[in-house]
Amino acid sequence: MTPPPSLMDRAEGSLLDPRLTHAEASARLRSWEDMGLAHVIAPPGLLATLEPEAHPAVSFAGAVAFPSGGSTLATKRMELLECLRLGAKAATAVLNPGLILSEDAPAMEKEMAALLSTAPELQVRFLVDVARVPEGPMTLLLRLLKSCRPAYLLPADGVYSVPCGPAEVARLRDRLPRRVRVMALADPRGPEEASSYFDSGADMICTARPERLVEAAP
Repeated sequence: MTPPPSLMDRAEGSLLDPRLTHAEASARLRSWEDMGLAHVIAPPGLLATLEPEAHPAVSFAGAVAFPSGGSTLATKRMELLECLRLGAKAATAVLNPGLILSEDAPAMEKEMAALLSTAPELQVRFLVDVARVPEGPMTLLLRLLKSCRPAYLLPADGVYSVPCGPAEVARLRDRLPRRVRVMALADPRGPEEASSYFDSGADMICTARPERLVEAAP
């Protein structure tokens, strides 16, 4: 069964499970390619072994400072450049949660601006664990995003193990600058549930189970 084009075009397959072997990641990638999935995210180590140039129909994204976001800014910038070198077209960088929670606006702005300028060839996205950010720091972050605009903001819940639901996506979409798109970390059980994220304002979803967009899981 072929998935609805609108769903598959707006999905990114996630290979971010740290327990994935190269063989398992390669098998998933081949299966997703057969389904017509055009976007995949992987950590730099897997990017190196998957060899994006061998998969011209897939646009790869690299994961930077995943999952904690606690790397130094210099390390994050090197990771961005490594993602570019390995053939990625985009990169999702985890923002430093300590800077956000401490409401250190100058440091937050410095990190975001540096990440956006390090590799202009890359589409840069920011990932934030919104479930652990109180209202005050979140308001500051959203204000800074008006000037430091990533291609996407990825809202996460917990330590990225529990996807944000459509309601959280809708609340965030209402507060974000229009030029900042939302990519939801999601685990939809079928096309209908995936569509609910888009109805709530998500522009894309990032999921480890894009095959569920083909038909409802049994």
